[in-house]
Amino acid sequence: MSNIPLPVQLLIGITKLGAERTSLPLDERRRSSNRFMKFMDSFAGLKSPAVPEPENSSFTSKAGHEIALRIFRPAGINRPLPVWVYFHGGGFTIGSYDVRDNFCKRIADQTSCVVVSVQYRLAPEHPFPEGLQDCYEATCWVSENAHTFGGDGSKLAVGGESAGGNFAAVVSLMARDKNGPQILHQTLLYPAVDCSGSAPSRREEDTDYLLTQNMLKQFGEAYLPAGVNRKEPYCSPVFADLTGLPPAVVITAEHDPLRDEGNRYAEKLKKAGVPVVHKEYPDMIHDFVLMMPRFLKESREAIDTVNKALCLAFKEQPIARTKQNKSVQV
Repeated sequence: MSNIPLPVQLLIGITKLGAERTSLPLDERRRSSNRFMKFMDSFAGLKSPAVPEPENSSFTSKAGHEIALRIFRPAGINRPLPVWVYFHGGGFTIGSYDVRDNFCKRIADQTSCVVVSVQYRLAPEHPFPEGLQDCYEATCWVSENAHTFGGDGSKLAVGGESAGGNFAAVVSLMARDKNGPQILHQTLLYPAVDCSGSAPSRREEDTDYLLTQNMLKQFGEAYLPAGVNRKEPYCSPVFADLTGLPPAVVITAEHDPLRDEGNRYAEKLKKAGVPVVHKEYPDMIHDFVLMMPRFLKESREAIDTVNKALCLAFKEQPIARTKQNKSVQV
């Protein structure tokens, strides 16, 4: 662990102190995890004052339940903007659509797009494929209704981290398979794309940070009850036919149990002819991009990679920062 940067070591220490939260009752664990993620987003996130506070919205799913949305739109741009649909992480069981506000604002600001964060249903109350279905329906709804919040539904991308990266990858598959909305880009931050557990890095000692082997076991059992084929492509997209999918950014980390499956997914995308920007960051751990951008150049670099890829997909001009912390187009 000697090569891991000090801010990351401090984060590892903090999360170890809270390791006992895995034994808490589920509701309490969710509240605790959401408080921690909101704190890290506020304390260690990058501020984007050009983006106002988000608006909360919702729509009714085909099954009749409400799916909540959190909409971030840059100020001062009076034209329909591209839309990036974002799915939060949390092992399919924890997390919320409002725990990454600064990250969503950053993407909206620097990419000149509307960001829509989705509150999908969580396991174990709602196991596979219920949360996934919410994410796909939300993407379809955004494509059809983007004009109601200043978006352009013909310029649509998806993204997420960890479990949310799984959903972003699978939503891209579903849109292809079901003749759904045209997705221009998929952003996959350390995605959980092999729920079979076969990736070697899930069992390595030097990846057991932040996202531990015990947590992976709990998440898998909650999301994928007995009888589910864990190699089903909509569960583990690494086993899918990946031809015809949208261009992707895939970010992985050296000390992350999801490293190998993310790397393999990037390679399979490339072999399928999909344009891919992939980088594995040495000395980094799971969730380094969103947890520590204020303190880690690697986090900021990864976010910049996402912004540039989305601008290219949307054909937008990237945004730079002046010393006065104002947004300017370049």
